[in-house]
Order: sequence, then structure tokens, then C-alpha cells
Amino acid sequence: MIFGAALLGPECRHGLSGERSSWLLFVVGLELPVPTVSVLPVSSVPEVFDRWSAGERSELIGSEFLDVLASVPDPRDPRGRRYSLMALLAIAVLATAAGMRGYAGFATWAATAPDDVLAQLGVRFRRPSEKTFRAVLSRLDPADLNARMGSYFTAHVASSDPSGLVPIALDGKMLRGALRAKATATHLVSVFAYRARLVLGQLAVAEKSNEIPCVRALLTLLPGSLRWLVTVDAMHTQVVTAKLICATLKSHYLMIVKSNQAKILARITALPWAEVPAAATDDSRGHGRVETRTLQIITAVRGISFPYAKQIIRITRERLITATDQRSVEVVYAICSLPFEHARLPRS
Repeated sequence: MIFGAALLGPECRHGLSGERSSWLLFVVGLELPVPTVSVLPVSSVPEVFDRWSAGERSELIGSEFLDVLASVPDPRDPRGRRYSLMALLAIAVLATAAGMRGYAGFATWAATAPDDVLAQLGVRFRRPSEKTFRAVLSRLDPADLNARMGSYFTAHVASSDPSGLVPIALDGKMLRGALRAKATATHLVSVFAYRARLVLGQLAVAEKSNEIPCVRALLTLLPGSLRWLVTVDAMHTQVVTAKLICATLKSHYLMIVKSNQAKILARITALPWAEVPAAATDDSRGHGRVETRTLQIITAVRGISFPYAKQIIRITRERLITATDQRSVEVVYAICSLPFEHARLPRS
């Protein structure tokens, strides 16, 4: 069993870097082999803690988050428990935030953390070993843990933006360092609330399947009390997905259009874009390149037979590699269900 990390949760100090961070990493269990090496030297752990004040160390994890961890069912017999499940999960969270991997990494973090930090979690005298983390955490229900974390962070999204649309992105990624028995990388699809920097949920893509059913399943798990602006890539520009977002969730979409919707793409590219003024232009410099992005919008979408479409968008990206003077132009098209007067499109 391994733990995949995602940016989540308030009130954390970023482990081994010594930098203050307003977000915490949380872990979701998966039935997979786990690397048993930590990625950073043991000696660096106490050195970072020594740079924090007692007050900073006392704020390592918020009490609300600990309550969520404490609510996770403990599969062990109540007799003979040396460490609470909450403490073991909290250490796993903090170790992951500090860059440690796997059960050995959790044990390394626990072995080198100051007494007062572990005392906050009820851990005194003896520190949990790699064997303890493996024996306990491998027995947890990943779906249950994911649901509890997702509910907690969705509540934070709701409290931070109780009105209007909550922008989220659904995307799939291969999980680094996680291989099944036949060397197939684990493929996860996540819901990321990028304004709040929170992962609200994730599902593993079944073997011999793709992301499309996972995205739809994740959308059905979103609470109906909130309204969402759902951003997806071209794979998910599907009629069924659009209807699910707009009709079922009463929300809106921003979808990229590519060759998998060839008829729609052909009609979009045939529109008179040369006559459409730029709605916005943005310049950025960095990493040895200069990039200019130009946004054009057409709101009259007659002839585009896609459910609930209200806007057609063209994004032109012009890039200059300063070292070689190499130039490139990329054009991306998208459709959006929001009326123009209500839209604040995310940066692309």
C-alpha cells in the first residue's frame, strides 16, 4: 500500500524545506507496492524543527483536520493499541509533506521529530516503526479515507466561496513510483479546486478503461449544494459529460475542443476569427521564453450543436525562446456554457 500526496488542508508548515506554507499534503491509500526509502537525509529533519518557535510547532496540524483523521475507522482490536490511528495518519501526512516516501519515510520522520511535536498527537516515549505503519495503514479502506478527506476539503471550499461558481479542474495523471505487479503505472483522475488549491477527490482508472467514466463518477460525487465551473481537456468534451454538468449539477463547463470532436472543431475553425477583436491579451516572461496569449470570444454559437454552449473561445499562444530566437504559435479552441456577461474564464 502506498500513499499518494495531494495539496490539501490549512495550517501546516512545510517539513524539510523550512518554508512556511498555508497548505497541507494529505494522503490517500492505494493497494500497491511501496518504495521503502526516504528521499531526504534523516539529519535534516531536526535541523528544520529547531528553526521554528514553540508556537509555530504547536500549529503543525489544525484541530479540525485531526478530528477528520480521528473519525477514520480503526481496523485493529482495541486491546493493545500503542498508537492511535489518528496519530499514525497525522505522522504520515506530515512525513509526506516533508518529502518522505512510504512506510520507511513515515518511520524516519517519526524517529527524528521533536518530542513536543509528537506529544500533540499523543505519541510519547516510543516512536512508531516502519512495521507499525505497514501493519496498520495497509488495512485501511482507501475509498472511505478518500471520501472523508474530500468531504472535509469540499466544506472548506464552500466556506471560502459560498456564492458563485467554484472553479475546478478534472485531470488524469500517472502516479509516480507506483507500479502494479505487471509494471503498469497507476492512473488517477483528480478533482482540483485550483483557486483554493484543494484536491476534492480522486479515483483510479480501471485497467483496460480510460478517464471518461472516472470523470463522470467524480462529478456525481460533488455536492449539489455548490455550483461549479468544470474545466476538462479534450478527451472529456463529450455530450454526456456536458449534460451531466449543466443539467444534473446545475453548473457550467469549459471544454477544450480537438479532433475527437471533428465536426465541431471544423465548424469552430471555419468561423470568421480574423474579424473577431481580442477580448484579452497577456504577456509573460520566464524560463528563457516570452509568451503572448490572445483570447478571442464569439458568443453567437448558432451552428455549433453542442449542449448548453454559450461561448466559443480561441486562445492563441505565441512563444519565443530567447536563447535560440525560435518562435512557435499554438491555437487552442474551447467551448463554454457560461454566458459572456457571467464568465470569468480561468487563465490558460
